Amino acid sequence: MAELADRAGTSKPTISRYENGIVDPRTATLTRLLRACGHELRSSATGLPVSVDELRERFKDIDGPTADDVTHTSDGREIRTAEDLTAFAEELRGLGLLAQ
Repeated sequence: MAELADRAGTSKPTISRYENGIVDPRTATLTRLLRACGHELRSSATGLPVSVDELRERFKDIDGPTADDVTHTSDGREIRTAEDLTAFAEELRGLGLLAQ
């Protein structure tokens, strides 16, 4: 932990807070941490799905989630499968927050 903190230009207690989920690093800090570990932060703009049908199409060939596939809603619910995502999308559509 001390080595990572030194390489990333931060402190050991700060690394500990990140590891324990007490605080989340900002993007610039996350980028430094990843580089210190020999990795790089990349993202691709895929756009948000605009309909339930688009959600179903996007996830149709996915058998199951990996650790990277788990998403949490703002109220703490886990979305692990295409069915979970579809149900959440239906809920959003019912609230008028997602188009048909």
